Amino acid sequence: MKFLFFILIISFYSVSAQNFKKHKVEKGETIYSIAKKYNVAESDIFKLNPKVKDKALQINAILKIPNGKSTTSKDNPESYEVQKGDTFYGIAKKFNISVNNIKKFNSNLDPNDLKVGQKIFLKEQKKETPTKVIVVEETANEEEDDTQAEDLIHVVKKGETLYKIAHKYQTTIQNIKDLNPSMGKTLPANYQLVIKKGIAVDNEVVEVVAVNEDEISDIKEISSSALSKADLLIEKASEYLGTRYRSGGTTTAGFDCSGLMCTTFREIDFTLPRTSGSQATIGSKVKKRQAQKGDLIFFATNRRKTISHVGMITEVDGDEIKFIHSSTSSGVIISSIKEPYYAKRFVQINRVLD
Repeated sequence: MKFLFFILIISFYSVSAQNFKKHKVEKGETIYSIAKKYNVAESDIFKLNPKVKDKALQINAILKIPNGKSTTSKDNPESYEVQKGDTFYGIAKKFNISVNNIKKFNSNLDPNDLKVGQKIFLKEQKKETPTKVIVVEETANEEEDDTQAEDLIHVVKKGETLYKIAHKYQTTIQNIKDLNPSMGKTLPANYQLVIKKGIAVDNEVVEVVAVNEDEISDIKEISSSALSKADLLIEKASEYLGTRYRSGGTTTAGFDCSGLMCTTFREIDFTLPRTSGSQATIGSKVKKRQAQKGDLIFFATNRRKTISHVGMITEVDGDEIKFIHSSTSSGVIISSIKEPYYAKRFVQINRVLD
């Protein structure tokens, strides 16, 4: 009996050993990047390593990586029924497919207005008629210049009153209340009050200088806490995928490029300047090879050759950098720096998270 028991134990560990491999965590790695490396689902890694969930990865930590088939889109069901609290980003993460594919498979759904019980397709549906392919030549009309009309904002100082603020801007208390319906009875310090809508401003012009990466100093690795913030920012920004472009927009009714960044970073109580040109002046410049998710990436997309477009990096894979941004033609989308349009207009990368 003891011999049989010993054989069973050995067999059990032998089978278990075949169900996973080991991975030693290296500097800068995340569960997402490791899952992608081994072509497995993040959820499967967490099942084998429950202690690392919701915690920063430690360098040299040993992770169990599942063997066999990954929970990829090939193994996914045809569709999924929306549950309470679901987002396109959360569903994509759950089934290990891209948000862009979910949008592609469900072009009739609004990602910002998901309803419980809605049917989400996880695979492309077969079409009875062939799709006509239209080749669109690259144009230079993507002038995502956010120097147009924007709101006049006043940041409340400690002890200020509505009367004092209204007097300062030669407006009325009622006008301020009408423009700020969510304002409470008290004015906390640092509260951002809309004073006037759509005021044209003379935005500072940032002349584009070809970035010589040899002149940029190496920057220290992004911290674990900053990486966690970056994940949160990416998740928040991804909830806006599909939202239309709107000059001066900072809400789900429409975003311009810098408005999307301001609204997203507000999630971690980080206040960014309102325009892409101003956002390009904060933080530290980063070499492409040192780019990390959460960094801001800037482009010159107008005819004046000034910084006029900004996005946030969501993924770095070798020399390919993907970023989320609000495009005039497609609204909030994820693009790649390898796309010819953005490759030609790239200016710089800034790190603002520490």
